[in-house]
Amino acid sequence: MSHSDSTKRGFDVLRDPRLNKGTAFTRRERQELGIVGLLPDIVSSMEMQMQRIEGHVDSLTTDLDKYIYLSDLQERNESLFYAMLQKDPVKYMPIVYTPTVGLACQTFGRIYRRPKGMFISVRHRGMMAEVLRNWPEKDVRWICVTDGERILGLGDLGA
Repeated sequence: MSHSDSTKRGFDVLRDPRLNKGTAFTRRERQELGIVGLLPDIVSSMEMQMQRIEGHVDSLTTDLDKYIYLSDLQERNESLFYAMLQKDPVKYMPIVYTPTVGLACQTFGRIYRRPKGMFISVRHRGMMAEVLRNWPEKDVRWICVTDGERILGLGDLGA
């Protein structure tokens, strides 16, 4: 989704990981979107941002710390996150997926940052429609449902 596909402006653009390009916004885009002064003044290419991210990832000592950092990146800037995965899938996929995601699931309560998806509990019985209306996107085309019982074969890791 490009910034022109949205009516969002200002902080709303920067808070949307699908729209946020970090310092890659051009000066013209910053003006049009009302984000002048909300980012460092430098305009960085995607490649420059990727070098900065790679340097930080390489400075981290554990795969779990790298997973947390890359997950935070995904929550801020999806384009940059996926560009990193595409740049070096052999390096990054084991961090964001198997085997590191298993450890991330086991330590979910400790590393939880912000919600991804919906968490529907038995306590929500009788209010399913109300709960589902809380989802911010109205044009939902795909869903993945799990009972959380056997995530990656690790047993019940419910939040």
